[in-house]
Amino acid sequence: MKKVGFLWIGHADYLGETTAAIQREVISCADGLPFIHAEVHPIATTDQEAAAAARALVETQDCCGAILVLTSWVECNVVMTALKELRGRPCMLWGFPVEEINGRMDSTGSYVSAAMFAGVVQRLGLPCPMLIASWKDPSARAQLRSFSSAAAAVDALFYAKIGLFGYTSMSIYTGTFDHVLMRYKIGPEIEQMDTYSLLRASEGVPAAEVDAALARLHAVARVKADAAPEMLRRTMAMYAALRRFCAEKGWAAVNLKCQYELSKEYRAVPCVALSLLAEDGITASCEGDILNTVSMLLLHCLSGQVSWYGDALTHWDNTVQFSPCGFMPFSMAQGTPYVQKFMEHPGFSGVQVCGVLRPEKVTYLRLVEDIGTYHLLYGTGTGIETQPRGGCMPALNVTLDGSVKKLCQEYAGQHFALAYGDLTQELEQFAALTGIEARRV
Repeated sequence: MKKVGFLWIGHADYLGETTAAIQREVISCADGLPFIHAEVHPIATTDQEAAAAARALVETQDCCGAILVLTSWVECNVVMTALKELRGRPCMLWGFPVEEINGRMDSTGSYVSAAMFAGVVQRLGLPCPMLIASWKDPSARAQLRSFSSAAAAVDALFYAKIGLFGYTSMSIYTGTFDHVLMRYKIGPEIEQMDTYSLLRASEGVPAAEVDAALARLHAVARVKADAAPEMLRRTMAMYAALRRFCAEKGWAAVNLKCQYELSKEYRAVPCVALSLLAEDGITASCEGDILNTVSMLLLHCLSGQVSWYGDALTHWDNTVQFSPCGFMPFSMAQGTPYVQKFMEHPGFSGVQVCGVLRPEKVTYLRLVEDIGTYHLLYGTGTGIETQPRGGCMPALNVTLDGSVKKLCQEYAGQHFALAYGDLTQELEQFAALTGIEARRV
């Protein structure tokens, strides 16, 4: 994923040791943040310099956005030139209060400039967050982190491709989506293929490649004796075929229509194949719910972690159980997960992953398609000790930080993406940058 860079702006009358010290302090504040390319460059004071600096960020440093640092009093036209030259890429403006610099309280006019240009941002309705805080303020670093990760996610989704085999399962209406709206508003291109193409590719996987996939599976999970060898090989051939498709087509994520073609006709559910694919850094899910897949991909981009999904299955008190059929990335498990023959059920055949997720802080999310636009439905909670649903299906019981009653009022689908940690600030920044509504539970 790309990073954002610093674009330094000031006024020629104020340049000197003070502004040089500000640059050093800013670099120190951002040190180690994963999505910021922290470098000192000359301070732009004219339209020509601002345009050149913006072009250099994009063309030379390959940045996906910018933090415009107001090192001193600035003229509005210089800031506007930089913003326009960045041509809609995510931007944040940063100004500072009077602060001790080189042993004395000093003001370069940065605070005044920030207050002034905030009026421009508001008047134009620009999706450009304003940060007015000292580099000594811990909240400044937190805001830099959330903005830069959101900006990197905006860029990643803008260029992402998602593979979809089949389409929505079991006539799940909320699993359908507007292809053009998704491409234009959120970014990913959805490349749809028929399940037949996957099965043909699976059947053509060489035996040695299937053996390697099986070895990888045994390295991350315990395989129970009831998992028939021929079923394991069929499932690992599907995994190997999916890996090839993702590599050849540049897919960041993939979704398979499981029911009913794979689960009843082909008699091999993709749960284990998708779980292993997730460990390879490919966001993976099923049932044709692309809105859920994009939600998972967004959490993956924001956190840098593997993401999971579960059906909101039931609730009691303020706790919700999230649980899919048999999909669980192995690295998210509490203890050692295992693979077994799928539970006895007339609608399923194959093997599944069994176990529960680690009981930690989580963020849950669903991207919801409205008429002509989207909104994010999200919140946080704490995973608690959980038993596998029905004795075998992956699950995590989450005590919500928000109200389960509000969640029930906002439900717009049963599938929710989950990732570890609190990603609410990043999601709110993402929503602001993309111009979609954020609804926090």
